[in-house]
Amino acid sequence: MPVATPTGGEGEVISGVLPAGRYAAVTHVGHPSELFEATKALLDWAAGQGLTWDMSPGEPGDRWTSRLEIYLSDPREEPDMGKWVTQLAFRLAD
Repeated sequence: MPVATPTGGEGEVISGVLPAGRYAAVTHVGHPSELFEATKALLDWAAGQGLTWDMSPGEPGDRWTSRLEIYLSDPREEPDMGKWVTQLAFRLAD
């Protein structure tokens, strides 16, 4: 999520504000192509817990009001995409 001003220091660190609210999140270790399966597993788990999502069903395309994919691995430090760490966070309905 690009923002207007990067912070100082090593690497490409950016600053920003995350939307407020409750989230359900999962951390996935593996190739980014596996994120669909990780998302499905999180959705299945949440359904079993009776959780509902903050969504806008009438919008075309991505209906999530707030979905974050946070890539925690730096390809310069971990070239093996099968070991990349990604956090998926989906906003829950109020």
